[in-house]
Amino acid sequence: MLGMYLKMGLVQMAGTRMYWETETRYSPVADVMPRNRFQSLLTSLHFVNNMTVSETEKKDKLWKLRLWLDSFREKCLQVVPEEHNSVDEMMIPFKGKFSRIKQYMRGKPNPWGFKVWVRTGISGMMCDFDVYQGSVNGIRAKSELGLS
Repeated sequence: MLGMYLKMGLVQMAGTRMYWETETRYSPVADVMPRNRFQSLLTSLHFVNNMTVSETEKKDKLWKLRLWLDSFREKCLQVVPEEHNSVDEMMIPFKGKFSRIKQYMRGKPNPWGFKVWVRTGISGMMCDFDVYQGSVNGIRAKSELGLS
């Protein structure tokens, strides 16, 4: 299922249902499993057991993804950095309604989404990142990479 999701990133369409539609069918995704099964699995995907998480850990707005994010960041840090690097903000497009970290950035191609501070090399390869979580109880959260 995750492989299908990665394939969808290579051939982007307006919505996930379009990979199964007759006119826009994309065989490397649609032939693997039916659309309803894919959506059912996607809604039940969890990276952490909700019952074993402490209240302290739940103060992190990304606590449900923290294990995966930390693992992914470790892999990014293993990339040999190039001589010239850049740190900048990046938007991951998100149009959903229920998110406590969704940001609006005027002038971006995708103004609504998740703001991420990213360190990349001149080739565009990501070496490090930090997801911006906004303020915590009215106090701005400190980021390792950005100015927040």
